[in-house]
Amino acid sequence: MASELCKTISVARLEKHKNLFLNYRNLHHFPLELLKDEGLQYLERLYMKRNSLTTLPENLAQKLPNLVELYLHSNNIVVVPEAIGSLVKLQCLDLSDNALEIVCPEIGRLRALRHLRLANNQLQFLPPAVVLPFKFLR
Repeated sequence: MASELCKTISVARLEKHKNLFLNYRNLHHFPLELLKDEGLQYLERLYMKRNSLTTLPENLAQKLPNLVELYLHSNNIVVVPEAIGSLVKLQCLDLSDNALEIVCPEIGRLRALRHLRLANNQLQFLPPAVVLPFKFLR
């Protein structure tokens, strides 16, 4: 399985894919292959639903700067790093069905963000920096 994953990511890097599907791969850690060297600079959509991820890397925005959509539905993510606020092109972020207890206010810095999915987590509240930008989108 690991070699298949490495091959999928290598092909995406070589062929400059804009979409990468890593759903249902039983991933417990964010694949380091995605973050190697310059990362996948051309990648716009990353699908990683139904894995067992618990965290995201701090250098996600640095290595995947052109992400427009990030689907992390149905993982075990507890914390989203502050660095998520540096994904300036991000328009859709799906963190539903995870184990989030808090959301970092840096998500509020994502000015391009139009869809934020947080359903079915253990959230008690949302920081004002996250709530206010979405109030005006309705």
